[in-house]
Amino acid sequence: MGRLESVSRVAGGWWLVTATVLALATPTFAQTATSQAEKEIRAAERLWNEARVKADIAALDRLLADGWTGTHGGGTMDTKAQYLADLKSGDRKFSADVSEDQVAIRFYGDTAVVAGLSDSKVTFRGQVQGGPLRFTRVYVKRDGRWQMIVSHATSRRP
Repeated sequence: MGRLESVSRVAGGWWLVTATVLALATPTFAQTATSQAEKEIRAAERLWNEARVKADIAALDRLLADGWTGTHGGGTMDTKAQYLADLKSGDRKFSADVSEDQVAIRFYGDTAVVAGLSDSKVTFRGQVQGGPLRFTRVYVKRDGRWQMIVSHATSRRP
């Protein structure tokens, strides 16, 4: 083997090692970004559940996009304004913490889709609501923060 072939083989090997390292490192950078986004979404979910129990209208007003709609387990639907008004007036009351389980989060750029199981004790104008639900929520990152744009729940057996 000539000197040129030897140098070429070494250089080619170096490029192969470099390319392999970069290829393996790239998912790490993406995972770090995704991990941060996932932490932010999980925090938004905690805020959503805690703020509803406390009827923290200011926190919910920041979390929910102006065009937010919510579909409840019984099929009724609310706008952001109506939902917040019902919490503020006491027409909608959470009597215990909201629990979540089997939560999966998927990202599509600046959009996050959250799906899972929840359980809550809620009354709306004296009627029992909530209970065991399967939910899907969609968040969009706007101006550096996540806002919920839609929430949908379906009743399920415990």
